[in-house]
Amino acid sequence: MSSQSRPIELQVQLSADDYRRYFALVGKRQSNWIDLSIYAGAFFAAIPVALAARALAALETSSPIAIELAGRFSLFAFFAGLIILGLAFSIMRRRAIAATLSATPNAFDLKTVVLDENAVAITGKLSQARWSWPAISRVTAERGLVLLWIGSQSAVVIPDRAFASAEARNDAVAFARARIAQAQSAEASS
Repeated sequence: MSSQSRPIELQVQLSADDYRRYFALVGKRQSNWIDLSIYAGAFFAAIPVALAARALAALETSSPIAIELAGRFSLFAFFAGLIILGLAFSIMRRRAIAATLSATPNAFDLKTVVLDENAVAITGKLSQARWSWPAISRVTAERGLVLLWIGSQSAVVIPDRAFASAEARNDAVAFARARIAQAQSAEASS
């Protein structure tokens, strides 16, 4: 690639589906071993709950069938509570995302994204943002989106439909990766 390439200019209009896919990818990036440990701990907490229910039932009755049923029903109730809690968190997350988008002025308006040798810039009707390449940590292309990650949880989102072709998208991704590598190399040598 030449030392001075032409800027890549794209017209981007994000849809609700684009935002849904983006937030799903951010959520996937946020998941970690701590979350998995919490889920596993909650899952295995069902065992002492069931044993406690059986012990309490044994204090009240001497029927082995009643004691076994108390243990099983407490286990089922615990798992049902975990499932309902998971659904509640999912609904609350969706509502928070919807509230964020509805409160963001012009979230669905047309914006111009420009990738040049020095930076990534977004210009909309109400705003302008510019990130130099050292601010971009990586670029990914997944779920129909090209994402220029700013840190670990935020990204410039470009849907595949903003590109004239798959080749144009691949060229833009290669361009961005080259700029990121160049910026990281310059940062490492300083």
